[in-house]
Parts: sequence; structure tokens; C-alpha cells
Amino acid sequence: MFDTHMLNEQGKLDMAVYKSTIADAVKLVASKMPDGRDKSLFITKMEEGVFFGAKAIASKPGNFESKTEY
Repeated sequence: MFDTHMLNEQGKLDMAVYKSTIADAVKLVASKMPDGRDKSLFITKMEEGVFFGAKAIASKPGNFESKTEY
């Protein structure tokens, strides 16, 4: 559940593509929103989603070279 995965080169590439793609999308959508609570919540929830997506990518077999289990 709380394992730490050391990404290999494929994992690093997958993570970079994932994060840059999501970041570009969030920036584009957020630029269309007025400042305020709704925009802030949108960005916060996207950050939360990206965290779990990154966890999933890191734990995908073939994307890590070692794993520390807790």
C-alpha cells in the first residue's frame, strides 16, 4: 500500500509524458476560468488526481527497477 517504486527509464519517460500532458490540459482549462474558489478547487482536485495517477504509473510492472515495501 505504501510501497516506494524507483522508476526505471521507461517509468521516467511514462511519468514525464503523463505529467506534462495533464499540466498542459490543466493550464489551458484553468486559463478559461475566472479566479476564485471554483478555479482553486479545480486545480486542487486535479493535483490530487495526478498524484494517484502517478502512483499507478510508478507501480505498473515494467516501470520500476526496485520497490521498497512497507
